[in-house]
Amino acid sequence: MNRVLTAVLACHFLAAFTVLGMPLYLPVLFTDLGLPSNSPWIGFVFAWPTLLTALSGPLWGKVADRFGRRFSLIRALAGLSIAFVWVGVASSIPELVMALTLQGLMGGTLAAANSYLATTMPRETLSTTLNWTQFSARMALVTAPLVLAVGIQYFKLQHLYIVLATLPMLGALYACTLPKDPSPSHSTGTTVDATSGTTASNKPAPVQYASAVAVCSLQALFCFAMVVTFPYFLPYAAPGISSTTAIAMLYVLPHLVYLLLQPLLKKRLPNWAFNCHLSMLALAIAACMQWQFNGGLPLLVARILFGVGIWLGYHGTHQLVAKSFQAARAGTWFGSLDSVGKLAGVAAGLAAGFAVNQLNLASPFLLSAVASLAAMPLVHHIQKTGSRPCTPLNNEFNNTKPNTTA
Repeated sequence: MNRVLTAVLACHFLAAFTVLGMPLYLPVLFTDLGLPSNSPWIGFVFAWPTLLTALSGPLWGKVADRFGRRFSLIRALAGLSIAFVWVGVASSIPELVMALTLQGLMGGTLAAANSYLATTMPRETLSTTLNWTQFSARMALVTAPLVLAVGIQYFKLQHLYIVLATLPMLGALYACTLPKDPSPSHSTGTTVDATSGTTASNKPAPVQYASAVAVCSLQALFCFAMVVTFPYFLPYAAPGISSTTAIAMLYVLPHLVYLLLQPLLKKRLPNWAFNCHLSMLALAIAACMQWQFNGGLPLLVARILFGVGIWLGYHGTHQLVAKSFQAARAGTWFGSLDSVGKLAGVAAGLAAGFAVNQLNLASPFLLSAVASLAAMPLVHHIQKTGSRPCTPLNNEFNNTKPNTTA
């Protein structure tokens, strides 16, 4: 793992740790400022930053393509830090909502990190690189709530926001030391012959496996299948498991499986379609098991299988993304992918709430199974629609390698 990748992963982890740990305590912050604990506005504002990040993602992607992906990464980290300081000093509900609005509008660290890495790392290793950024996100998702549960014993909640604001600011300062991403080259003189599918140097062009619409649709179904199971897991598992700690461990178990599999199997299973098919099948089976069993050994097996499905899904979709994106539009591409994933997450939360209200606490797992199975024909369609040449990554940027010692 080279210096650039390590630095970007560190920056992303600092941001993810900051963002993923605090939503659990956001309702407490609102009640401290005078909002009733049963107010429906808490649920709305809970999803507000994510929704704004999803809506602003493609725009920030275009900014990254215009002004540089390193700039976009620094912008996202610094913006998150400023927003958390504002939350920490907010003295009223409207001020807190404005601070969360800034957090949402300035978000997108994952997309910024991925687009930067996409233009500084070889295309052949990009899928593995994207797996590592997802690894850092899962690591933050597992560790942040535990660490902050200790921190809240020593700091007032709003003061903890100010303490956390130092993490993305440190990340922004660290990102300033990264080499600038290469600029689009207009002088390489390499073109693609429309009829032969080869470059002017007679080397075959890399293959673009899917359109943006197809990849984004697959991303949406995959994210929906995951996230729809999250919101009601605690009340779902409570009747069958008496220990809250055991429920919490089962909740994070799929993420722990991801953290275990990624270092062990990072270079295995090279076929993206096989990985995606196997992922959706594993997610569907695990979801059906959880639909039927809310305790005991079947639930434990289902959670492990769900984690395997999540790892396979990210592994496969990242392989597809690495083959399909155009480097000159890396910012827009990864901004759109991140946006689609977040919108799918918001939709999953709403769908889970509706299903639980109309059916029962296990119904979100049925929705997860349906979404997983619906993704399988889409994977087959992407396979069968045919490949087409796309612009080689290395020909879209200057041949000069970035200075990795900067």
